[in-house]
Amino acid sequence: MYKYYKKNNYNVMYYYFDSITEYLEHLENAKISNAFRETAKSEYTNNYNWYKTINLAEAKNMAKYGNHENFDKFLDLKLKLEKYIKLNSKKYKQYNFYVGYVPDVKAYLEGNPLSMLNKQKSQKKQINIYYNSAYDWRDNSNQIFNRGAITLSLVEILEQLGFSVSLNFFVLLDEGKQVHYSVFKLKNINERINIQKLFFPMCHPSWFRRLYFKLMETTPDINFAWCDRYGVPSGENMIRKIIDLEPNDIVICEPRIMNIYGNDIIEDANNMFDYINDGYKTKDFELPSFEKTRKI
Repeated sequence: MYKYYKKNNYNVMYYYFDSITEYLEHLENAKISNAFRETAKSEYTNNYNWYKTINLAEAKNMAKYGNHENFDKFLDLKLKLEKYIKLNSKKYKQYNFYVGYVPDVKAYLEGNPLSMLNKQKSQKKQINIYYNSAYDWRDNSNQIFNRGAITLSLVEILEQLGFSVSLNFFVLLDEGKQVHYSVFKLKNINERINIQKLFFPMCHPSWFRRLYFKLMETTPDINFAWCDRYGVPSGENMIRKIIDLEPNDIVICEPRIMNIYGNDIIEDANNMFDYINDGYKTKDFELPSFEKTRKI
């Protein structure tokens, strides 16, 4: 779905895709816009280190069938983070009731009709995470990789702290008074995280630098100002102007804004968590620090 509308004095080019399959089908059938007929960077076959694919076709295949080349590295980074943090699982108060998950033998022998043990569960608070998968042309593959691994760990940490987490995946860039904004439905609120499904969109440069470039190159209303640098990844202030967010919604911006430099994932995680803690309006939680207390 595509529409062109005005929001807070910006002209917004908006796409919504219900799945990666729908996204790839759209790219396959979309026609190049006049603005990009001479400068379609999604098709470039040089600078492998920047794209991490040899061409657009390879990027499409990774999105369709999965990228397994560095998936083990991704899991290793995620496990490394988990080794450096300890969280206490929330314990629920037990009480006797007519039904439950285990019998209370003592109560049963005493003839107590409330002979089953049950758990008192509190209603989970919801936290919304908005993940802008765009990044600057200077960001390297390690920065992109680390941001993805840290974000997935963040979701699990918040769930362990007793929150229901919604991960909203989008791209938002601006150039002058035009904004390019796309939403991808990759996870439902009650759906467990599928890291194989999210690995390529969250951790591989070609998700943005080939596939999303192709989407911009085929956008009907895009102007010639985008042709050189393909826009600027929007910061949190711009994101909140275009997307109607609540004050406590967590926004994950490009790696440099989150102070992710791609050298040490523990330092990157602490920097990103500090950014989130500083910006979170009401202190329903505070993300803990990762401490190097164990040798990997």
